[in-house]
Amino acid sequence: MESRIDSDEVSRPSVQPQTLALGQEAEVRRLIERTATALRDMAGEFEHLGDSLGRTPPPPQPDVASYTLEYLTEPEKIAEALSDAAAVAVTEILSTHPGPVPPDAELAAELKRTRHARARDVVVRSVYGECYFKSPNGAKHLRSLTGLGVQVRLLGSVPLRLIVSDGLTMFSGPEDDGLAVLRPELITRAARRVLEYWWVTATPLDDLVDRLRESPTPQEQAILRLMSAGVRDEVIAREIGVSIRTLRRTLAAVMDKLGAENRFQAGIKAVARGWL
Repeated sequence: MESRIDSDEVSRPSVQPQTLALGQEAEVRRLIERTATALRDMAGEFEHLGDSLGRTPPPPQPDVASYTLEYLTEPEKIAEALSDAAAVAVTEILSTHPGPVPPDAELAAELKRTRHARARDVVVRSVYGECYFKSPNGAKHLRSLTGLGVQVRLLGSVPLRLIVSDGLTMFSGPEDDGLAVLRPELITRAARRVLEYWWVTATPLDDLVDRLRESPTPQEQAILRLMSAGVRDEVIAREIGVSIRTLRRTLAAVMDKLGAENRFQAGIKAVARGWL
């Protein structure tokens, strides 16, 4: 018998479209689940980040003092730091130098740094220990500095090396080979006050030179003392070990310093100036 196919059966939809629809829905659901999982993970990361930020200290405010500190011991690093400090100076460099007088190479390096700063019209004021003035190399160095326009003053004792250049502070002890480099505004202001105090109490180099030029030498002081005591020229010359001619020439120079017209005036003015 020949089988017949019902027309309704032919028009009935096949199973495959229904299967594809279910697969697509499952895939969409899996995509939604993956997306939800990713969003939850992102939310957790943001929450963790927020907690971390809450535990992190806030950045320093502008009015909170902060600073950096370096302590240099290698000569090359110290020379580089000193050169950088002079190179970045804009307005003024203040410094103290306790001594002893450093070697010629260091003095030459200081002159070079100072020359570059002065070429930019940076004001340079320095207080040196009097040991510089008493040393031939030190005195020559001070003359070279003044020739560059540096304002130099002298103190009998300078306790430490101190340099203030704009917002930078550098210092070391008198017997310390290292150099501390700080960049705090607060300490810079304090160091500047200390330097200004030493500057006011120090003696200008020119004034000291004039004073020493006018003061009597030990030989001249001995002549004045013996002359005021009424000792004769021949005895004075023998006492100090010079000839009569040298004695009288030296006495004339002392009278010229005092502005005295005769020996009597010389004795009075020497007492008044504290030379006797």
